[in-house]
Amino acid sequence: MRQRVTFGTLAALVATAHADGGVVVGGSPRAIGRAGTATVGDDGGGALLVNPAALARRDTWRIQLGAGVIDDAVTFRSLDRDAPPATNQAGPAIVPMLAIEGSIGDWVIGGGAMTSGVTDRALRSPSDLPYTELGNAFDYRYAGSAGELRRDTLTLGVARRLGDQLAVGLAVAGSRVTVGETRAVWAGFDGRDRLADPKNDLEVSLRAHDPFVPSAVLGVLVAPTDTPLELGGSIAWSQDIAASGTAAATGTADGPSVSGAGTARLAVRQPWTLRAGARYLGERLVVEVGFDYWRYAERAENWAIDGLAIRDPSGFTSKLDAVTSRIIEHTHAAMRGACDVNLIEGLLWATAGYAYTRGGTDLGHLSPTFGELGGHTVAVGLEATAGGVTITLGWSRTFETPHPLVVSGLSLDNPFHAGDARSFGGTFGGSIDQIGIVLDVEK
Repeated sequence: MRQRVTFGTLAALVATAHADGGVVVGGSPRAIGRAGTATVGDDGGGALLVNPAALARRDTWRIQLGAGVIDDAVTFRSLDRDAPPATNQAGPAIVPMLAIEGSIGDWVIGGGAMTSGVTDRALRSPSDLPYTELGNAFDYRYAGSAGELRRDTLTLGVARRLGDQLAVGLAVAGSRVTVGETRAVWAGFDGRDRLADPKNDLEVSLRAHDPFVPSAVLGVLVAPTDTPLELGGSIAWSQDIAASGTAAATGTADGPSVSGAGTARLAVRQPWTLRAGARYLGERLVVEVGFDYWRYAERAENWAIDGLAIRDPSGFTSKLDAVTSRIIEHTHAAMRGACDVNLIEGLLWATAGYAYTRGGTDLGHLSPTFGELGGHTVAVGLEATAGGVTITLGWSRTFETPHPLVVSGLSLDNPFHAGDARSFGGTFGGSIDQIGIVLDVEK
């Protein structure tokens, strides 16, 4: 197996928790500067959930400490052009990581602990104002005003060389997942009340945890000694998330009221992930291309709620027993490419990358809280190595494809089942900036 490593040591991992929008792309903070292109090239901690076979490329002991910063600037603009645009007010998310790798005989092992995925979006809450003053400024409220999905992961992996050209690897992981949503539902009566009148709104807040979500990745690396071309691929599985937690709801002064202490449960399907890539190794130039494919089983995600009773001002009562989740993803793919150029031999490399990702949410189910728009990603980075220490810096920006949604497929979820309608339409857009830094020390 080829021992040459063009980029020194690499970074630790981040899994694809929510497609590609809420995670450090490509598995590691190092991959940020290469637009997530890492299936073949990353033989550090990032390989643990991208392609663990790549660990076999080196047999020295290494440790990586780093972090990524994700700034998700999602924007919703109402069809009413007199309404102000709504943007994410949650602020940047930090994703720390720690990983270590080394060899024991013919086996290369690795382990890591990190925040492996974050989606954190919070538009201005309509509860900031009396319902009489909402006007057209909160047309997104039924689609969702806040959403969170966080995955904290422990992972272990092993790789083995099979001859001089082939390596295989397996990694397993356990994650603690937190998911939360805040949105309005409409609790009125069609024919008596105007549909979507904010007087009859309920603001529902749901938050739940799954303490252990197992996952696994099987990978292969082909690195012939007589050619500068390397090939790699992997398949990843994750158990579906089964989260349980709390539910709360509040009404308006003149509308429905809520009583009781609520509990909530949510199952979130996870995809099968296929990755493939190829890398060309030149003396001063390295080029890598990759393809990612997320295969989802098609089914709806729904919160099951117990313990909340809704009372209309007229005295009619009902239970709030279900709310449709805005986590709605479907099968999609991404294509990536990166180029690494040696600026100072043995010391400094520059990286650049590009990726195109298809939207992970179909057009009719877009929301400002969990809608994955897809789009174009550009990236640049620097990597310096001296005395067994490597420092990696990377930046990327994803220009999400704007999608105008005239008629939404998301409903108002009336708990009285006495009239319903579709959520307000609008244009979804935005951008995602990511910055990564990694310190890698080799013994």
